[in-house]
Amino acid sequence: MTNPIPFSYIEPVRIPHSRLSTAFLTVIASGSLVAACSASGSNSSASPTSTTTASAITPSSIPAGTVLRVGDQLSYLQTVLSLAGQNTNLSYTVQYSSFVGGPPMLQAFQAGALDAGFVGSTPLIFAQAAQQPIVAVAGWATPHSTYGLVTKPGETSIKGWANVKGKKVAYQQGTAGEAVVLEGLNSAGLTLSDITPVLLPQTQIASALQGGSADAGVEVEPLTSEYLASNPTANVATLAGAITDRSDYVIATQSTLTNPGKKAALADYLTRLVKSFNYLRSHPDLVTQAVYEKQYGLTPQRAAEVQAATGSASFFALPGEVGPAQQRLANLFTAAGEIPNKINTSSEFDTAFNSLVTTTQGS
Repeated sequence: MTNPIPFSYIEPVRIPHSRLSTAFLTVIASGSLVAACSASGSNSSASPTSTTTASAITPSSIPAGTVLRVGDQLSYLQTVLSLAGQNTNLSYTVQYSSFVGGPPMLQAFQAGALDAGFVGSTPLIFAQAAQQPIVAVAGWATPHSTYGLVTKPGETSIKGWANVKGKKVAYQQGTAGEAVVLEGLNSAGLTLSDITPVLLPQTQIASALQGGSADAGVEVEPLTSEYLASNPTANVATLAGAITDRSDYVIATQSTLTNPGKKAALADYLTRLVKSFNYLRSHPDLVTQAVYEKQYGLTPQRAAEVQAATGSASFFALPGEVGPAQQRLANLFTAAGEIPNKINTSSEFDTAFNSLVTTTQGS
C-alpha cells in the first residue's frame, strides 16, 4: 500500500476526484497528521478450528469468545486475507474498524478501541513520541517506493535531491511525504534550511506544481500517474529509496500482548497475513486488479506498470534493517522540530513474533 516506474506512458488516467482523494489518503497512511476516518464493524465468521504454523499457538489456546479488534485502512488487510483465502475458519472473531490514515487510527488506539492495526514508519515514531503504549509486532516492505520527487512542468535542472538547493519544494508537513523530504535532503547533505518549503495538503501539490508556486514536490501513486498524464513535460527526478518509505507495521497495544487469549489470536492472525503475502507474491495480478484498478482507479495498463515497478511485499524480522533507518528518521523529525525530544526507536519493536513470521514466510 513503491518503485522504478516507467513514467513514459501516453494514455491519460482519469480518476474520479472523490475516489482519488480517498485512495490517496490511504497511500499516505504512514504520515498524514490530519485525515478523515470512518469506523465500521465487520465480524469474521467464527469457527471451532484454526490454522497456524506457530506450534505454541493452538486453537485450544484461544479462549472461546475471543475478539480481536483490528484497525484497517480502506479494507487493505481484509482484501489481502480474502484474496489469499485466509479469512475463513477462525476460532476467534475479528472486528474491523476502517480508517483513512495512520493518525486517526492512533487516536482510536488512544481511546482503547483497538487491539491491533497497521501503520507506516512516521506514525509509529509519532506514537512513541506521544508515549502511546503501542509497539510494532511485525513489518513488511515492498522492494521500491511509490513516493517520488516530481518537478513542475518544463523543469529540467532538478535531477535529484542535490539539485533542490534554493528551490521551492512542496510537501505535506508531518506526513510520510515530509519523511521523504527529510531523508532525501539528508542523503544529499542538505537540510530544510537549504530549500523553501511549500507546505500543502498532498492533494494540492499537483496544482502548486502546475501553477509554478513550487519547483518540485513529493508525489505518490496514484496521484503521480494522474499528474504526469496531464503534464507531459514534468518528470520524476528521483524515487524515495529509504526502507522507512516503503515499510508498514502491524502494531498492537501492550494490553493485547499481556492478554494470553488476544495474543494467541494475534499470532494466528499474523500467520494468516504472512501466508497471504506469500500467496500474492505468486499471484501479482490479483493485487493489480483489486488494489491498483478497483481502489486506486488506474487503467489496467498503468496498474500493471505500477504493480510491476513496486514489487510484491514481504515480511521481515524486527527490527532488522529497518531499525537503524527508523532511528535516523526519528532524529530527522526531531531536528525538524516535528517531535519535541530525541527518542530511542528500539523500543518501538517487539520481537516476540519474529520466529512465527520468519517460519511462516519460509514455508
